Amino acid sequence: MALRHKPQIHRILRWLTIGLGASSFALIMYAFTAPTGESLEGRLLPSHLRKEQEWVTISADQVRQGVTLPSHSNVIIHIPEEVTRITRRTLFGRKGDQIKYWGYCFPEDYDQAQALRRRGFPGVLFLSEKEQEERNTFQLKNRKESFSVTEDLDEDELNRTRAVRGTIRHQMEIFTGGQSCYIMTEEPLPIGTDNDGDGVNIAVERDYGSDPNNADSDGDGIRDGLEIFQLLSMPTRRDTDGDGLIDGIEDADRNGRVDERTETNPREWDSDRDGLCDGLCLVNKGSELRGEDKNLNGILDKDETDPRKKDTDGDGILDEQEYFNCLLRKGKNC
Repeated sequence: MALRHKPQIHRILRWLTIGLGASSFALIMYAFTAPTGESLEGRLLPSHLRKEQEWVTISADQVRQGVTLPSHSNVIIHIPEEVTRITRRTLFGRKGDQIKYWGYCFPEDYDQAQALRRRGFPGVLFLSEKEQEERNTFQLKNRKESFSVTEDLDEDELNRTRAVRGTIRHQMEIFTGGQSCYIMTEEPLPIGTDNDGDGVNIAVERDYGSDPNNADSDGDGIRDGLEIFQLLSMPTRRDTDGDGLIDGIEDADRNGRVDERTETNPREWDSDRDGLCDGLCLVNKGSELRGEDKNLNGILDKDETDPRKKDTDGDGILDEQEYFNCLLRKGKNC
């Protein structure tokens, strides 16, 4: 009796095996042809966590217009097709040294079949500076505790070994159009494209009120990105400190850094702290113009004091006191 039914049992098992294989293949194909957020969701989190985490999809149009990513959410962003190149720091608002975030991207020509055969993340990883620092610190701390053979290494060699091994490899720094990326951030993060190439994405430009289509919104000769992130001056005011000198004259080489020997500070109306305005300022309730660079050209001319030095002539008397002494003498060109 058992022998009579054995071929039938084999046929049933064969069809069950084929059915299970087809079902598995269908599920795999669905995971990579479903909407991006759903397909990535299955790859990123264990099943018991998927319902506990919020999933947000940011479209290419939203990235074009600038948007703030929510914190502690799984976010999928789509880089607009027309983007030829944008740095990670610009795309994410140069907040990496302040905010921990991490993620990875799929290229435009993403090979789904090949990704299925890979282990780990199928894309290229990117981390914020703060996240990198924390991970490196954690790795080095654990390595230090477990490192036992140090007799043949001096301290410098040991530190170099730790530094190399603690570095995150394959850090993605350049993003291009057509990519789909996953990101998790601990705090809200402003992202967007950079239409004018000034190093500021459109979401940050909106926060500052600058023109996203003009690299130098206020026309002071300094790019918006340098003003916002390095010089810390106002990208919408030609004269941030109100001393009469436009920012591009104070930062003469317009590189976003103040050289105290040759330049005045666009953020301080009295760079040398001698009591006189760098350029010309209204004082005495607006009844008098007083300052050091009287013709506002950024050059030390005759009958002017140097706004970079408290005591221009080196006689031991501050420039402001010399100015008042001149007034008492009723001198000309004080």
